Amino acid sequence: MNLRHIQSFTPWLSTALSALICGCALGQAPGSNRQATSSDYVDKLPAEKKGAMVIITGDKGSGTGFFAKIKDNVFLVTNMHVISGQTSIKAKSMDGTDVQIAGIFGAHDADIALLKLTTVPAAFFDTEESVNTANKTGDTILVPGNSLGGGTILQTEGKIVAIGPVKIEHDAPTFHGNSGSPILSTANWKVLGVDTESVTVSMSDKSDSSSAQNSGSQIKSSVRLFGYRLDSVSQWEAIEWARFAQQSKKLEDADALVNAVHAVLKHDANTWKKHTSTNATMSGLSELIKKPRVSTAEVSAKVETIVLNFRNALKRVELDAIESQKTCYGYISLRYRDLGEYARALREFIDADKIR
Repeated sequence: MNLRHIQSFTPWLSTALSALICGCALGQAPGSNRQATSSDYVDKLPAEKKGAMVIITGDKGSGTGFFAKIKDNVFLVTNMHVISGQTSIKAKSMDGTDVQIAGIFGAHDADIALLKLTTVPAAFFDTEESVNTANKTGDTILVPGNSLGGGTILQTEGKIVAIGPVKIEHDAPTFHGNSGSPILSTANWKVLGVDTESVTVSMSDKSDSSSAQNSGSQIKSSVRLFGYRLDSVSQWEAIEWARFAQQSKKLEDADALVNAVHAVLKHDANTWKKHTSTNATMSGLSELIKKPRVSTAEVSAKVETIVLNFRNALKRVELDAIESQKTCYGYISLRYRDLGEYARALREFIDADKIR
């Protein structure tokens, strides 16, 4: 799966349905090609802390990790989605040493992984015990990480945009590969959170669009950036890799299916052709339509069968999402919850007879 950043399934039902109706693609404005100068490069992380940064790579992509002290123990910290879907992972510290991992703990209600270490590293970050009381909106932060999976640690500076009970929002520019980066207070270099996801602001809603264009809006960008607070995790669970990999595979398959069905509803052939099932289904329909003496009734019956199959597939994802709350690791059930909402929105769109 894509490691930076997970594409949000929110803002829930209204956005999913409006996206289906208008079929618009949301994107970011192209970046400037201005020549960089020496003043563009940020290097504010203290020398003694640079060794706390780690590059994480796997067969499906790369991300960032860092050493941090949590409840008197030092762990390698990253996002669960950085390791999810990987057959294996490798972690290298800044001196090129392979980081030996002895076990994995996952947050029950957040996208954070703690990787248990065989030896305690010399450099590590301390973590903020109470992010909401020790920090405020506008405080300066630094996000160092493996931006775009380049294998180097780029440091980007920004500010705290908002603090919630579980997440912290910031405006430091980050990219694919920054998943798992620490969000650091520049005042004391303590970890406030783990950089996790970006959410594109939809302008399809007239109220949201009007508010975004107002000079008083506190949402200043078309992309909002979030990390999970480390101090907000109430429960950690030991992860058994084989079981986690099995659950991750089922989740990724369901995610691919739901996105492929959505692509069919949006007439996005480039996307549905990448999925074996939807490609076979739509190719079969196309071949039927091309037959010289096919009747309208035959085509209609085929379409009805396809619609029913899509609806039932989405319903199965909804049911699996409910079941995951009882049987899966916290991170898997967290993602399944959002995927189930997404599947339900698509199924209700089909049930409303809007695609006939």
